[in-house]
Parts: sequence; C-alpha cells; structure tokens
Amino acid sequence: MNKMTLRAVIAVLALVLPFSAVVPAQATPLVRLMEKDLGQRRPGGCPSKWCACYMDQILKRAGFQSRGSNRARDFASYGKTTKTAKVGSIMVMRNHVGVVMGKCDNGQVKIISGNYSKKVAVGCYPASKAIAWRDPIKAR
Repeated sequence: MNKMTLRAVIAVLALVLPFSAVVPAQATPLVRLMEKDLGQRRPGGCPSKWCACYMDQILKRAGFQSRGSNRARDFASYGKTTKTAKVGSIMVMRNHVGVVMGKCDNGQVKIISGNYSKKVAVGCYPASKAIAWRDPIKAR
C-alpha cells in the first residue's frame, strides 16, 4: 500500500470509528508487519498459548521495545498508557493480546493477533474485555 492510500484509509477510519482513531506514526510498521504474517502458525520458540510470545517477537521485528513475557496480561504494564482504543494501540485482555486495526461491523474492536484460531488473524472483541490499552515504544 503506498503512502497516499494509507493516509486515505487512516482518514476514513478517523471518520467512522467510535473510539479514538489517532494512529501513532510508529504503529504503522507494526500493523503492516502483522498483516504480512496473516495465516501464519505458531512461531518457533513459543509455547502453546502464543499470542504474547508472538506480540513480543513482532514488536522486536518492528523496532519496538519487547516485553520479554509469554503472558498476555503482562503487556498491561508495557509501553505507554493510552486511555482509549486507537488504531495501532495494544489491546490487553486477561488471556489475549493484539493490536487495534479499527472497528468491526458489530461495533467491537478489530485486532490483529497471534493465536487467534491457532494462527495470526484478525478478530473482534468487546472493548469491555480490555484490561489495558497501551502504545508501543521504540527500542532503546
């Protein structure tokens, strides 16, 4: 996707999302990398519950600081706090973690994550499931 198209998509999302659609500039490469992984199975070195392990690996690949944990809820203290769901932010749930891509047709939060139906995939979750919303931070 070229920069013009990406900007147009972001502008449209800003108009239709009920939550903050501000896209942190640093989050764009993270979402793009994850989209390239769609359909991939569990990465090597990850346990059977691998969403957090994948998140850690993808953060590192995108040039962000990794969390160093295989537990989804540990991401609740990662990065910078953000009070709302926004494209590019990390949605942390008790037993799952992923990156916000937008809004699903049913109004739920659309995230891309590892170990959704045993692969990297897009899913919809109620915002009420979130225990934290976090923004990724650049590696030092």
